[in-house]
Amino acid sequence: MGIVLSWLRFLLEELERLEGRKREIEKELENVVSKDSLIFTIPGIGKTLGCIILARVGDVRRFSDKKRFVAYCGLDPVVESSGKSVVSRGISKKGDAVLRRAFYLAALTAIKVNLVIKRFYEDHKGRLKGKKLITACARKLAVITWAVLYYNKPFDASE
Repeated sequence: MGIVLSWLRFLLEELERLEGRKREIEKELENVVSKDSLIFTIPGIGKTLGCIILARVGDVRRFSDKKRFVAYCGLDPVVESSGKSVVSRGISKKGDAVLRRAFYLAALTAIKVNLVIKRFYEDHKGRLKGKKLITACARKLAVITWAVLYYNKPFDASE
């Protein structure tokens, strides 16, 4: 019992240390990335995920259109076609895995707080389910992010 108790104490101390380090890193991020960066106008993208996205993307103007940006994120659909049929096989996953995960996590929040993503989610609930639906929302969020950063305009749900 004593070994289990000491291991538990060690794990709790380690968790506290890591949470403290996380807070320090978040403060450092605030110093590096401007709070008025346009990415933070998009509901669902918070401080940490916004910083991750900005760091992984760099200058968004290097992507001349949204399709190239979505492909870079690894959220582009894989479509196989033969002479008679066209079949969608999910996403390519060829892009940046960290960026793909950041958009996926942001989509989980955006479904609740972003009217555009919420509407998209509701409209596609019948056709897609589970992770596929959230991944589709992540792709939509990536497109919105590209547009906000590329055109240098804050997010506007009416557009």
